Amino acid sequence: MTVEAIIRIADTLRPNTTDADTKLLWISTLEKSIFEHMTRYGEADIKKAKLTPESPTLLGDEYAYMYAYYAVAMIDLANQDIAMYNNSSTFFNDMFESWQKKWRREHMPQSDKGGDC
Repeated sequence: MTVEAIIRIADTLRPNTTDADTKLLWISTLEKSIFEHMTRYGEADIKKAKLTPESPTLLGDEYAYMYAYYAVAMIDLANQDIAMYNNSSTFFNDMFESWQKKWRREHMPQSDKGGDC
């Protein structure tokens, strides 16, 4: 899914006046965290690129709402609506934690089968 489509989802979830460039920056920040997590757990062949509205995200369509809820949480924080921020952050954090666990399970380090043990 493209960044532009994720921004549209976020705008549907939380109507706002935040400009698209700010939302792109927020999504880029999340994408950087995702990239760092992926490379930390063995995906060295992933290329990091500067995001544009037309760029696809690293995680694709399956996690579009995770990206969108991150943007929604940042909108709530910018609006100083702490109750809404807490709710949006909870949605995002649950999705992000679920993704991290899945990623770690699917990218476990190879065990040494011919060891000295």
